[in-house]
Amino acid sequence: MIEDRAPTRYEAAQKVTGAARYQGEVRAAGMLHAALVTAPMPSARVLGIDTARARALAGCVEVLTHENALRIPPAAFLTLLQEPVVHFAGQPVALVLAETPETARAAAALVEVRYAPMPAVTALEQARDEAYAPRTAGLTATDSRRGEPEAALAAAAVRLDHCYTTPTHNHLAIEPQVVLADWNGSDLLVQTPSQAVFAHRAGLARCFGLDIERVRVISPYLGGGFGSKGGAWFPCLVLGCLAAKQLGRPVRLELLRAQMFTLVGRRQETVQQLKIGAARDGRLAALLHDTVAQTSTYGEYADPVATPTRMMYACPNVATTHRLVRVNAPQPNPARAPGEGPGSFALESAIDELAYKLDLDPIELRRRNFADHDQHAGLPWSSNGLLECYRAGAEAFGWARRPSKPGTLSDGRHALGWGMAGACYPAYRIASQAAVRINLDGRVEVRCGTQDMGSGTYTVLAQLAAEALGVPYAAVDVALGDTLLPEGPYSGGSMATASFTPAVEDAARRLRRDLIARAVADPRSPMHGRQPDQVSIADGVMRAGNRSEPLIELLARVAPQGIEAAANAAPNTKPAHSYYGFGAVFAEVRVDPDLGEIRVTRLTGAYATGRILNPLLARSQFVGGLIWGIGMALHEKTVMDKNLGRIVNDNLADYLIPVHADMPRFDIHMLTEDEPHLGSGGVKGIGMLGTCGTAAAIANAVFHATGRRIRDLPIRLEQLL
Repeated sequence: MIEDRAPTRYEAAQKVTGAARYQGEVRAAGMLHAALVTAPMPSARVLGIDTARARALAGCVEVLTHENALRIPPAAFLTLLQEPVVHFAGQPVALVLAETPETARAAAALVEVRYAPMPAVTALEQARDEAYAPRTAGLTATDSRRGEPEAALAAAAVRLDHCYTTPTHNHLAIEPQVVLADWNGSDLLVQTPSQAVFAHRAGLARCFGLDIERVRVISPYLGGGFGSKGGAWFPCLVLGCLAAKQLGRPVRLELLRAQMFTLVGRRQETVQQLKIGAARDGRLAALLHDTVAQTSTYGEYADPVATPTRMMYACPNVATTHRLVRVNAPQPNPARAPGEGPGSFALESAIDELAYKLDLDPIELRRRNFADHDQHAGLPWSSNGLLECYRAGAEAFGWARRPSKPGTLSDGRHALGWGMAGACYPAYRIASQAAVRINLDGRVEVRCGTQDMGSGTYTVLAQLAAEALGVPYAAVDVALGDTLLPEGPYSGGSMATASFTPAVEDAARRLRRDLIARAVADPRSPMHGRQPDQVSIADGVMRAGNRSEPLIELLARVAPQGIEAAANAAPNTKPAHSYYGFGAVFAEVRVDPDLGEIRVTRLTGAYATGRILNPLLARSQFVGGLIWGIGMALHEKTVMDKNLGRIVNDNLADYLIPVHADMPRFDIHMLTEDEPHLGSGGVKGIGMLGTCGTAAAIANAVFHATGRRIRDLPIRLEQLL
């Protein structure tokens, strides 16, 4: 079975030898290089822009501003260089085009802009009284309510009421955002690292009034994304295309690292008030989870922060809300585990606090409140292996040896702490197309216009086709990341693999049936006269009883031009089940009592996520998610100067991230589930799930080590000293 096979990455050799061409490496004859001029203040009106010194620099070709840039129709996103208004510090107010990148940057430094500063809100707390309800929270309803939560809370024997905060995070992929735009008449070729090539194609067609077939977006490799190469990057993507159209030459625009802090989205700051009412035996009576988060002054985005509280545990009375505050800051957008990541920190920390208050083991409390169905949606689970995750994770971690009293474990002079948390993430899926072709030489090509962020999409596409068709993995070629290919899903929400899997498998099986039908109908084939169900294909050879024939021999006779099959798979629009992946995270931390230094020494994760296609890739995804959780718990925070409205730590020296020295021992357990209801070949997305619950598990371990409950992330030295 394919689940038992774990070939090395399809593109590994290309990447380690440098043969894989990233879009930042692509060049075009006669192209111009672009550099941005950005505003230094968070709110202002542009009074004038003096470009004379920049234009006088040898090699400078043009400077675009709101005064001379091509007009773009009003859109749902911030269209740059269209108005003299500044919404956040770092917003582009001019674009310099030059013959070399060095000249472009030098000329950008010579552009002089006069501003009239305007009042600004530079921090969420400055405008809490102006919070409003967004249209949606992610893909879900803004608020939810079942039962009578307030009354149940008031009547509960045990109550908790605490505030948990998470800061702004930036998703800083190794590969910066870059676009090379080239017009040929009314045809636009865009080469850019994109998490959504088809969405970017559709957006660009709308902006420039083009038929969608006239726009081609190419993105074969991405050096990371995590949400930053989707919608928030689109305004700068449009700017590169606009400049190329206006100047009649290819234009290349690449962001600087500091600009990646302001122009490609970020995880929004949250303030979460979580109230719990419970009986003395730990049964939950009421849950109230209210979230206030930051959005920009020019756009609206709300992470689904409180959604795990709606369905994770059995509780008859639940209310959740999401509210936004407009801040003169960059637009937030999805970052790994959007909503569920920060939301699980609050929920799983509060559940841990309740366990201590009741003198119950944190796992036992969770077991007592296991939800046997999705109470929020009113649907049965398609599958739910959460209890098994508790068991398997606890056994692997050695949880039974954990003393219940905080501050009793030690390693020499260091305090040790053990903590755990539950995890969940929706199993999303969207429509996808795919085509599979076999050529005369027996090589198979899989074509799907999705993209690979580095998570292993190339490998999985090849695996799926090889297994379903019956050919060696090494005989499969994969084409993706191009809007000329069959339309595939975007890379986000842990949905890409679950979306394209049924399409690829269906196309490969159709091709397999076609090959068998041609063989049994061909008098020259050893399969002639056999029933189709008597014929099998394995390792590129067709067999029936003691008869066999290589596929290349059959193709030479019946299909010298090759054979292709295509398929389209779409999710059920009226699902009869609730689809989630579940997990349990166990953390060990070592705390220096004198310095307050925290080290995560062990992380054990047990996950129930349907069918695992490739254990090596899946483990890598879970480890990556756990590393994000370490960063959320201990390191990452985007710091805004509230007086200037500017980001202070817009570089990788001051924006702390976990590095190799911070890595613990990872122990990953993947529990395969029978998942007949998903329609995705049993696949649930896993890219986000590893982040969910991890920060809470670490924070809970810090409490177990020190007796100090930290409710504000990240946990830093000064909070423990």
